[in-house]
Amino acid sequence: MFIRFTLRGLQYRKQRLLLAFAALAVAATLATVLFGIYSTVDRRIRDEFRAYGANLIAAPANGTNVPLAIVSEAVKLGGEAVPFLVTSANAGNEAVAVVAFEPSPAATRMTSYWHVTGSRELSGGDCLAGELIAGRLGIQIGQTIPWASCRVKGIVATGGAEDQELLVPGAFTNVASLIQIRAPGDRLESIRASLAQQFPGTDFRTVRSIAETESGVVSKVRAAIFLLTIVILAITTLCVSSNFSEMVIERSKEIGILKALGAAERMIATFFISESAALALAATVAGYITGIFAAAAIGRQIFGGVFSVQPNAFVFLSVAAVMLAVATLATGLAASRIWGIQPAIILRGE
Repeated sequence: MFIRFTLRGLQYRKQRLLLAFAALAVAATLATVLFGIYSTVDRRIRDEFRAYGANLIAAPANGTNVPLAIVSEAVKLGGEAVPFLVTSANAGNEAVAVVAFEPSPAATRMTSYWHVTGSRELSGGDCLAGELIAGRLGIQIGQTIPWASCRVKGIVATGGAEDQELLVPGAFTNVASLIQIRAPGDRLESIRASLAQQFPGTDFRTVRSIAETESGVVSKVRAAIFLLTIVILAITTLCVSSNFSEMVIERSKEIGILKALGAAERMIATFFISESAALALAATVAGYITGIFAAAAIGRQIFGGVFSVQPNAFVFLSVAAVMLAVATLATGLAASRIWGIQPAIILRGE
């Protein structure tokens, strides 16, 4: 009976079923995009914030140095760390800060916000000059600085202390003047507490301007995506419910005959819900395939990088569960009309 009931619906109500399928497929596509972005937005935004530099600074609590072992420990905890060693040199009558750092991949990532005119690729004997000290002392790119024994490869501008410094590549032994640490935003406080416990002679300072902004952006973006998903699903529910309400009205004669033959209202409602569940599953497959390509395109447009389609079983199952819930709720609302259909009135043609 269910197969005959469904086939008659497909035969005589193609337009409405196609409209319901289209609504569910569009919702499934958007849900796939939103769920896909929602599940990765935390990591992607935190990767973007990595370009703004350290969110944790290890500075001496007493004395002038901090242990270099902090670098390896921060890496073990899941962060990145770059040590700096501050010395000075005399440029005539002026003392200039000379800061040594390791030009490692981690340093490149954490200092990508530096605006360098010239080249930041440094080897032994090369250096970068801060724009303020370069302007004051008349330092040019390519110039050899005798008082620092280095050749200027670039002029760096950061709006910070680096503008007043001469930056040189260097090797470290056991200590550094300070260490800049980039910890994952969601684990920043736990990493800071762990490091503080292991190195009690070091002051670990959270860079609030970066840490709080990062946390705020992540939470606001995720909240916006969540609310947008709710709105889309609510609109889809109303659309599908409207379609199936009309189908119940149009098929009232069939429903009246079934009730006259002894079919229970719950069983008839189950027929309609089963129809919509089958539509929801088909729409999930179509929407998911479209959605993962759309999510890859949107991710590339917003966050950059290569176009990468990343199928995710968890996202697919989540979309399928949500679409089944939407279809069941929408059809259940529409099927409530079945209880109001009176077989005697329908069979009399009224």
